[in-house]
Amino acid sequence: MNETLKNELQEKYISEGYWRDETFSGMLRECAAKYGNKTALCDMNGCISYSEWDSLADAGAAYLKSRGICSGDRVIIQIPNSVAFGTVLFSLFRLGAVPVLALPAHRKNEISSFIDIASPTAYITVHSHLGFDYGKMAEECTKGTGCMVLFADETDYEKFRHDTPCHCDNGRTFRDIAVLQVSGGTTNVPKLIPRTNADYLYDARVFSEVCGMNEDTVFLASIPASHNFSFANPGIIGTMICGGKTVMAATGSPDEILELTDREKVNITAMVPSLLALCSEMSEWEDYSLESLKTVLVGGSLLTFPVLAKAEENLGCRVRQVYGTAEGLNTITDADMSPELTAGCQGRKISPGDEMMIEADDGSAAPCGTEGELLLRGPYTIQNYYNNPIADEESFRSDGYYRTGDCAFIDTSGNLHITGRVKEQINRAGEKIMPSELERMLDEHNEIDMSAVIGIPDEMLINKICAVIVTDNRDIDLQSIRGFLEEKGAAMYKLPDMAVRLGSIPLTAVGKPDKKAILNMIMNDAVERI
Repeated sequence: MNETLKNELQEKYISEGYWRDETFSGMLRECAAKYGNKTALCDMNGCISYSEWDSLADAGAAYLKSRGICSGDRVIIQIPNSVAFGTVLFSLFRLGAVPVLALPAHRKNEISSFIDIASPTAYITVHSHLGFDYGKMAEECTKGTGCMVLFADETDYEKFRHDTPCHCDNGRTFRDIAVLQVSGGTTNVPKLIPRTNADYLYDARVFSEVCGMNEDTVFLASIPASHNFSFANPGIIGTMICGGKTVMAATGSPDEILELTDREKVNITAMVPSLLALCSEMSEWEDYSLESLKTVLVGGSLLTFPVLAKAEENLGCRVRQVYGTAEGLNTITDADMSPELTAGCQGRKISPGDEMMIEADDGSAAPCGTEGELLLRGPYTIQNYYNNPIADEESFRSDGYYRTGDCAFIDTSGNLHITGRVKEQINRAGEKIMPSELERMLDEHNEIDMSAVIGIPDEMLINKICAVIVTDNRDIDLQSIRGFLEEKGAAMYKLPDMAVRLGSIPLTAVGKPDKKAILNMIMNDAVERI
């Protein structure tokens, strides 16, 4: 997309009222003025009010400035769900720095890639969480890069509380990049997605309106707070805009989710289908009061009717299916839609400014009901990736439409139906894994002659990750493969669920692994599982 078209679209979004002269830092300041001592953010250790959050953002900005972080600097934050996540995040916004929102599950490969692409001034994390040593990984990833490491669990903002408050935004405007989100992993490592203050705040605002959120909203961040779904779709940001309360689930385990829902009287949350299924099952034998829960938003992978119907019965709430990308568009099923229809589609666009197009083979718009690749354009859909011209060339048409890589069709009611992926990708419980990343790592194993990684259909996970190897070493098994990949820096959610050994890997006519043939062999039990 050329600069002229980009500017024309941005001016259109301003003139039509989608983009406002607002920033994340200013939004918190306004919330503090409007909602004051109302509880804003909680975790298992306590709560803060909107006024306290605003004050901590000032103090945190002063502290970060004292460490050499300036307005416009990129800063990686990898912090589990907690009050600390919120205070660090808005301290960066208040300073005018740009957070790079790494997920807790990211490991050396992803973090090193973010450092290469974003050239961050700092990397803020915790020493450890759920048994993983983030401090050690941070040291390894930043060695020789000039990127300093700071720890959110040892930073004392209190001594900066009485310093002169930092100027709100420090020169950053509504048009500027507010945050760098990460893509779902359609390449070997996630791409960085530049979301501006104006587009992301509009996204969260309109989504919160569609969901009926208000000052009585109690939102539970069940999945990582840095994930697009939990962060602002409508998530934490949407909850803040309407003056509600956000509750942080530190581990995201079903028992913690149910306990917090009971204790904090949660009325809305967001989950992937596999987590919904686990919470639904656990609620059958655990004695929690879930009467407050009214809505569960479900996205990340396709939701089956049996899982949806059982969840609505066990949890006593309405399940609404969501489609969303960190790059932009969100759709949601209607609140009064039948469970059968809800499970069968991803709903309608949340904004009148959203442009959805199903691309036919010749590049034109396909007729209603015809399947093709889903293309997007609109007031909160990005116009380019961050510092990645190759991805831009592949992902954006000259007319500004973003290629999602998803196969889909739109029905006569305007509901979106996602039918699969255009390109190869494994969807494991909503997490997206590219086989080529793991295959390259396995190819470095001295005892493995050849490898392939494929997705195996699974009712609970959508797909299991299967490593297929050719080796003479009979000691190599699933456990050793997982250990090898973990040592190579693969994220935990990318580790194989199963492994098989073949004498040779079938090839296509052009010499590539024939993954359809491999899948057929596995489904017919014509392989050796290890």
